[in-house]
Amino acid sequence: MDLVARKPWTLLSALLLGASIVVWILKRRLMNLMPPCYFHRYTSLHCPGCGGRRCVTAVGEGRFLDALHMNALVVLLVASAVFLLVRQVWREWRFGNGGMIDVSPRGGWLIAWGIIAFWVLRNVPTWPFTLMAPY
Repeated sequence: MDLVARKPWTLLSALLLGASIVVWILKRRLMNLMPPCYFHRYTSLHCPGCGGRRCVTAVGEGRFLDALHMNALVVLLVASAVFLLVRQVWREWRFGNGGMIDVSPRGGWLIAWGIIAFWVLRNVPTWPFTLMAPY
């Protein structure tokens, strides 16, 4: 119990790593349980998450270029989350306390508007925006 109080980011990292391994082992079964994108089904437009499932699978298999073609936003968000988590674990072990991840209100709005811009631009039917749509 003392580890949870002293090293919460390390514990979270270990739990996420364990969950990732379990998901990797069961990935084919889990993929069949995932519902299709209803937004795409009914509108023929791509949502910000369209291609995300195939993107994460491609990253797990080491096919990073394919992952970028599926959904560059997911690659960016996962890479950012991994960076932040590693930084917090490093701070925890270096300084004794990782603290909270601090995102300013301006940063939060930047993320939100970035997701909206990605959503809109990936549905523009002209080059180079068509490169953002999953294939």
